[in-house]
Amino acid sequence: MKVKSEKPELLSPAGDLEKLETAVRFGADAVYVGAGSFSLRTQQTSFSFEDLAKGIKFAHQHKVKVYLAINIFAFDEDLKPMLDYLGQAVKLGIDAAIISDPGFIYIVRQKYPKLKIHLSTQANTLNSETVRFWQKQGVKRIVLGRELSLAQVKKIRKTVSDIELELFVHGAMCMSYSGRCLLSKFMTGRSANQGECTHPCRWQYRLKEMQRPDEEFLIEEDSRGTYVMNSKDLCMIEHVQAMIDAGVDSFKIEGRMKSAYYVAIATKIYRKAIDAAPQYDPNWKSELENISHRNYTTGFYLGEDDHENLGDSSYQRKYAFVGVVDGCDPQKQELKVKARNYFAVGDELEIVNPKADEIRKFKVQKAVNQDGLTVQEAHNQNYVSLTYDGKYDVSRFSLLRRKI
Repeated sequence: MKVKSEKPELLSPAGDLEKLETAVRFGADAVYVGAGSFSLRTQQTSFSFEDLAKGIKFAHQHKVKVYLAINIFAFDEDLKPMLDYLGQAVKLGIDAAIISDPGFIYIVRQKYPKLKIHLSTQANTLNSETVRFWQKQGVKRIVLGRELSLAQVKKIRKTVSDIELELFVHGAMCMSYSGRCLLSKFMTGRSANQGECTHPCRWQYRLKEMQRPDEEFLIEEDSRGTYVMNSKDLCMIEHVQAMIDAGVDSFKIEGRMKSAYYVAIATKIYRKAIDAAPQYDPNWKSELENISHRNYTTGFYLGEDDHENLGDSSYQRKYAFVGVVDGCDPQKQELKVKARNYFAVGDELEIVNPKADEIRKFKVQKAVNQDGLTVQEAHNQNYVSLTYDGKYDVSRFSLLRRKI
């Protein structure tokens, strides 16, 4: 029997409680969170157990699952604290654990035999026999290695039909083999495989000829590019149906370190694409261009013609995320907003609504702060009431953005 629902699951990143709630509101079927220092994105993505409890409760109220990434490659001294952390998360009601370390998988299977285990992409699973091996170890889902083409994924699915398969569909990609990189550890002492990557693959380098130590050359960009270690960002929005046809059960968006705005837009667009498949709307790709990203690539999925490491490493950014709607009075034409970045009276803002497809625009006509004083601009953490030129309702938790 093939383990696959009619539509694939949309799995969104949740770097903190706000991002978890954002992902849920904008259409995720499941979210993944980090297990503190035991996940591969430790900086600024650690949930306290209090927030994890709130997040799981919120997600489950909306019929959304929560997966815990506890996927470092562990040393002996890591195993007990990892198990202790997982035990707390199991009590709070996580739906599955994402693990890469074989020894830890064995321990978890003994301690929590009913807990679903998803094998992390770090385990670089690339063939059907490896999938079968992990299935025999009690793993319920495989996050396949990003080096696979969709044709190879389809073959794995045909060969092993009774296990869930997950693939990344969007976001930043690591240049190393399934993310197992030693550069950060070697250059800074901070291990990527322990969740502390400093991203040296994104840095700029100089070339030195060993026989002429005084001669140093900056590796400059030409028509063929230069950042040879720097991967573009994955974007498969134009190929959602091809991923469905390959038998993928879960579409994973990368980005626990990204903003709530990134999570909202990426989740909203892939939700539309999955629900509408096989139809495709070019506006979806245009909207994904509006979140901060490097140049997009399809990686290895469609073959190896897309040279993903050529080009500039800089982010492209068209919009600034400036606020979250906390309330709306359409009769008074008033929005209550928690500002997240600078904007001013006279600016044209756009409303990204979790309950509406249309992106609405309005010009800020007036802003009043919490003390009742008229102000000309708002900054991060300011709470302001805005007058907007329309009598339409704006859902609470809609996001506001300003074109740069």
